Amino acid sequence: MLGKRALLAVMMLALLFLYSCGDRQAQVGAEETPAAETPDIVVVEPSPTPEPTETPPPDDNSGFVVPDPNVRPVAVMIDNQGDKVLPQGGISQAQIVYEILTEGGITRFMAIFWDTMPDMIGPVRSSRHYFLDFAMEYDAIYTHFGGSDYAKADIKKLGINNIDGLVHGNAFWDITNDPKNWQDSYTSRERVLKEAERLKYATTPKKIFPFKYHDQMTIPEGGQTAEEISIKFASSGSNCGYSYDPVTKLYKRIRMGKPHMERNTGEQVSVRNIIILKMASPPIPNDKYGRINLNDIGTGEGWYITGGKAVKLTWSKKARDAQTVLTLESGEPLVLNKGQTWIEIVPNLNNVEIK
Repeated sequence: MLGKRALLAVMMLALLFLYSCGDRQAQVGAEETPAAETPDIVVVEPSPTPEPTETPPPDDNSGFVVPDPNVRPVAVMIDNQGDKVLPQGGISQAQIVYEILTEGGITRFMAIFWDTMPDMIGPVRSSRHYFLDFAMEYDAIYTHFGGSDYAKADIKKLGINNIDGLVHGNAFWDITNDPKNWQDSYTSRERVLKEAERLKYATTPKKIFPFKYHDQMTIPEGGQTAEEISIKFASSGSNCGYSYDPVTKLYKRIRMGKPHMERNTGEQVSVRNIIILKMASPPIPNDKYGRINLNDIGTGEGWYITGGKAVKLTWSKKARDAQTVLTLESGEPLVLNKGQTWIEIVPNLNNVEIK
């Protein structure tokens, strides 16, 4: 009997022990899992609306190579007479291009390259004496195919380093087999540099590069809208124009009422800066070919056009080999945007339409 009671007592003690342990474990678990707290409500004040800021224009120079002042440039005379010369080569690769009247109301180009000459430049044409005045501003190696009597005499008198197709024939080739075609002569970077080396011409210029460039695209203050430009050089003959693209901030060039195309790229010529200078072009008295002079010594007026705006400027040139100084109405020197520059020299600004 006592044995059964002892056994029952042991069993009761065991149950009490198990119940007690379980209750302690439940309490421990409750302490390890804290009750969820109600989060504080945070009030976020609205940020003030930022003041609108003008986005600076992109420094989009379209791959333009800024002239290296330590590289001697090459100036090439390029034909612009009629459709037979098209498409011209090298027009887009030059950093600066001059367009000036010759006889008969026809213009000619002088394209200037600073280490950017392509494999086809032309058609190369003959020299006129007043083009020399601008080639000398850069101390460029003057490349041409013959020239007027005045130009030939001045090249010799002024000691201009030149490559002439009538003398240095290896620097040129014809792209047709027509012996009567005098508008088919081309040159190239390799041929010009090889001939310049043979003639022992200096590779560094004696003149300082006359222009400076903005770091970023800069639209001139004041002035007037300039999205469509039309230029007539004479009552009949050569004419050109420019149409502004606000996306690229470049001007698409028009030649004789049609897009001006480039042989090397197959694309329309695109221009960043347009400089228009008024210089009288009186005929040379008693010249049997009707050739002209250019009054480029002295002072005059003109326009600078870029980024859809046109502002007036003045020019001055003290001597044939002096650099033309271009000044804005503010008195500040002209600073260019990075990109190709065309310098259009016209006898009369009344034949220039800007709108």
